[in-house]
Amino acid sequence: MTLRSKWGAALGALALIVAVASPLSAIAQESILDDPARPEGERERDAGSKPLDVYSFWGIESGMTVLDLMPGRGYNTYILTNLVGESGKVFTGPDRQGRDGNMILAPRLEASPLSNVELVADGAAGVAAESLDVIVTVRNMHDVIDDAPELLAACMAALKPGGILGVVDARTNLEGFDSSTHRINQKMMVEMITGAGFVLMESSEMLANPDDDFSKWEGMGNRVETDRMVLKFQKES
Repeated sequence: MTLRSKWGAALGALALIVAVASPLSAIAQESILDDPARPEGERERDAGSKPLDVYSFWGIESGMTVLDLMPGRGYNTYILTNLVGESGKVFTGPDRQGRDGNMILAPRLEASPLSNVELVADGAAGVAAESLDVIVTVRNMHDVIDDAPELLAACMAALKPGGILGVVDARTNLEGFDSSTHRINQKMMVEMITGAGFVLMESSEMLANPDDDFSKWEGMGNRVETDRMVLKFQKES
């Protein structure tokens, strides 16, 4: 066999591996999202929220221990439980910045229990020190600016050395926090979190919307149309 034919055979084998692996990967991703415990309204959010892309950016994998901080009705909790699997663990709560405890999420978990999920009343302060691989918080930090030092200190204590704090939030083109739209400037967000000792590892524009004029309220019907930042911070080893 000539060198050229050897390389051709090797590349053909590699192409076969990729061709076989890609559908399996797609099937695995579909199985994570196609969960009967997730209502249709949440499934409709997937295309705009890109949850698996966001989690991958943060490095979340099977077997990890993750906190879904301030999870609202549990959109991310119910996807993360499938992603980390039975060998992993998801802590979740409190569901609205501590204002309502877990009054929203608790009934849902009672109706559709998840074997690897534990509801915590105090968020990061309610888990053991250095026990978490990743903390995720989606569209929440703009609501807790006044409490950020205490909240971020608890996150720092709960993460393992090298652990990740993943943040998604609605972005404004104004300086600081825009109370009229409930959006936050990315520079302010980064300074707030790095000021607590975290290191900004990377940012992503996967949820950016260049057509957003920044005038609309960040939530409700505008949830997936708003221009959003995706940030990855790390607790240094």
